[in-house]
This record gives sequence, C-alpha cells and structure tokens, in this order.
Amino acid sequence: MNHHRKQAEQAVLGALRDVFEDDGLEVRPTDNLQQDLGMESMTFLHLAIQLESFLDAPLGEDPEQLPETVRELVDLVSERMESRANVA
Repeated sequence: MNHHRKQAEQAVLGALRDVFEDDGLEVRPTDNLQQDLGMESMTFLHLAIQLESFLDAPLGEDPEQLPETVRELVDLVSERMESRANVA
C-alpha cells in the first residue's frame, strides 16, 4: 500500500468520524456512504469540505458521479494526493 493511500484512508476515516460525531466509528471499504452510513447530501458536503481542507485543494469529484463507497472516496482522495505530489 503506498504512502498516499494510507494517508487518504486515515483522512477519510477521521473526516467520517468528525461529520458523524462518532470517534469510535468503524467503516469497511465496501460500506456505501448513503445506504450503509446514512449519509445525506449536506453531510457529504461537510465531508467534502473537511477533505478539501486536508488536501488543501478541491476534491474535484464529478457531481454526476459522486463516490458511493468508502473505497471510492479513499481512491478519490488518494488520486488527488498523487496528482498534487506529481505537480510539486
């Protein structure tokens, strides 16, 4: 597992725990953000803002194809971290 992936997993888990106000929240990569975690659009917006703050850059998610699972969200954050590292 690459360094960015591990950081992305930690950032996503931390942000999820924060938006759900549950420090003990455990999630699986296959958990669906809406169906399994009960995330609503405003909660996703709050989560995206937190992750953009972590990245210090926009998430750049496609509004027509938002991440559906924890894994897809981690993938998105990891990709943004990779692309920013390649630019620097």
